[in-house]
Amino acid sequence: MIPQEIIRSKRNGQVLSKAEIDFFISGMTAGNIPDYQVSAWLMAIYFQGMSSVETSYLLNAMIESGTRYKWDATQRNSGLFVDKHSTGGVGDKTSLIILPLLVAEGLHVPMIAGRGLGHTGGTLDKLEAVPGMSTQLSAAKFADQVMKFGGAFGAQTQDFVPADKKLYALRDVTSTVESIPLIVASIMSKKLGEGLDALVLDVKYGSGSFMGTLAKAKELGNAMKAVGRAAGCSVDVALTSMEQPLGKTAGHTLEVLECIEIMQGKKLANDTRELSLQLAARIVSLAHKQDDPVYLQKTLAQMEQNLDNGTALEIFHKILIEQGADADCLMLKKTDWIASGTQKYPIYANQPGKVQAIDTRSLGLSLLELGGGRKKTDDLIHPGVGFSDFLKIGEDSDSSLKPLCFVHAASKSDFEKVKASVQAAFVVNDQAVDPQSSILIHSWV
Repeated sequence: MIPQEIIRSKRNGQVLSKAEIDFFISGMTAGNIPDYQVSAWLMAIYFQGMSSVETSYLLNAMIESGTRYKWDATQRNSGLFVDKHSTGGVGDKTSLIILPLLVAEGLHVPMIAGRGLGHTGGTLDKLEAVPGMSTQLSAAKFADQVMKFGGAFGAQTQDFVPADKKLYALRDVTSTVESIPLIVASIMSKKLGEGLDALVLDVKYGSGSFMGTLAKAKELGNAMKAVGRAAGCSVDVALTSMEQPLGKTAGHTLEVLECIEIMQGKKLANDTRELSLQLAARIVSLAHKQDDPVYLQKTLAQMEQNLDNGTALEIFHKILIEQGADADCLMLKKTDWIASGTQKYPIYANQPGKVQAIDTRSLGLSLLELGGGRKKTDDLIHPGVGFSDFLKIGEDSDSSLKPLCFVHAASKSDFEKVKASVQAAFVVNDQAVDPQSSILIHSWV
């Protein structure tokens, strides 16, 4: 087979065979197909799409490109294996809270997480903002930690679904992130490769999401749910809003600090706290096959208690310290790492009024411009840059006293580069605000 002919076929809208997809994925993984041809293939898929059969072929080829986790009977008897995945957004940091909440419930969480894509942040990048923290665990170390501590935050190894690792990085820099077949294959190859019993997917819609519309988010959610259930994994999908940043911060160090504060029992970012609780409780119910509102509410109450009494934070500390995190930094005995060479600048609205809407994607791109994301695959991230104290939709803005948010930038010149775009991302006037605009979970599919 010839790679350019496969690219040509997909460019012209033809359906690729299993043999063609297997050839392309295995050739790419082995390094026999160069990045420029893979990039062209991704762009062809982005514009022409893939059938459900093609997507299934792609998913299976990616899983078979390397190793997967297989938990034996003894390991499974010690607790069910579960995970959560989000399609991403600005300020979406719930994984850091959900993992320890699930471990506190006696579940195992082998969380293979990702890095930032496009205008969104990645769980691994956030965690690595903590000095000393490593997510580059060998397969043996990762599995051992999951069994000893209940969970681990890991990056893909060279052997774990290596085809996705390659495609993931290229999708980020070729603007092909939003393709539904590519998203389905990427997410589900990693999650099914974890050997899960249950999985909850948080699919975002709105201005800060990759999918944009609610209809597109539902389409993606249904596609991933079908693939997961066909593979024998219990899957539920939440459609959640990214019409505004989640929580009060966006930026790696700032988001870690917000999560620590929530796990200290502070209620300073109620949307982050509430969504984390709702998703975690649903995972527990799904894992134990308890489709009962009373069971769900009981689980929620227990999880709230584990946030407020420090149980979740203790588990979080143990897991991150096991992965090399500096204990004094993590426990906030040292705080100099939080500012990380940045200065804090306020952004004010041009007029007083209520925040009507937020162009969340624009904020994500401004964060990228500050150095909080990657424009090229080898770019280094500045962990300290970002935004804090966002005003939310419906909140009042005093144009002279109450900022729309604060920008944490490495220099005054960096701040000036994003000042206008950040200010323009907030629509402020004196009109009434639709209360539906701030609903976190639209529905489950």
